[in-house]
Amino acid sequence: MNQTKDITGVRSAKLLMISLVVARGMSFMFSKTLLFNMGPFSLLGIRFLLAFLLLFAFFYKRVLAELQKDPKILFAGLALGAVYFICMSCELVGLQYTSSSTCAFLENSAIAMVPILEALLTHKAPSLRIILSCFMTCIGIAMITLNGGIRSFGLGEFLCCIAAFAFACAIILNDRCTKKHDAFSIGILHVGFIGLTALLVAFAFETPHLPETGTQWMMLLMLTLICTCLGFTLQPVAQRKISAQTTGILFGLNPLTAAVCGWIFLRESMTPLGIAGGILIVNGIIPTNTFPEP
Repeated sequence: MNQTKDITGVRSAKLLMISLVVARGMSFMFSKTLLFNMGPFSLLGIRFLLAFLLLFAFFYKRVLAELQKDPKILFAGLALGAVYFICMSCELVGLQYTSSSTCAFLENSAIAMVPILEALLTHKAPSLRIILSCFMTCIGIAMITLNGGIRSFGLGEFLCCIAAFAFACAIILNDRCTKKHDAFSIGILHVGFIGLTALLVAFAFETPHLPETGTQWMMLLMLTLICTCLGFTLQPVAQRKISAQTTGILFGLNPLTAAVCGWIFLRESMTPLGIAGGILIVNGIIPTNTFPEP
């Protein structure tokens, strides 16, 4: 009976993670539009701080109670928030020096980095199905994002590689922290840390301002409620029952979601190669959801 409950719990966690990755993949569509009128750090700071304030207003009793029982939750949230801030900052700055397609591919190479880092940390080689899933997913991402290939390697590409490494570290750190502490509290605290840090950087290098039109406010609210409150806060909750390798592979749906949303809502092109890449990503993810966790 307990084994059946564990299997059901793992499957539920994977379904939750898939929905969160899809939610986060939608953020590219809203961010791309808002960045025409807002600085990247201003958008990042307002988005995450607003999400934190909304979440804390509803769940402050639980967060404070968990902090009282386990003060280390605060440090776990700060550490995770710092790693995610490095990831997203390098991504935003890197986009100023390289194409969005190159950035998307390089950052999502974290999918391949996660099992390598896990192998180094645990001194245990990843399973064959994890290796196969990573390979298929990375090839699929390349087919979706790299229309013209990577023509050079400069500052932008270097920053995107740092973002990928930070993203892989965030997935592994999430895995370690959620096994020891309250995952939901960590999810709320790390969102607040990202928002506060981004807003401080925005005041130093930008002129922060709020959205000016109703459409911009709607997009900001979608970013806040769907992509951040759900996409970021609940990742630690979902990852508590699944491995870091599986989480990394499931994030292959992120660029696929961004491509589909861009095709539907922003009238961006979807090439036959991109469609084939999407099919490859889905087929790369299937093995991680068909068999039990390693």
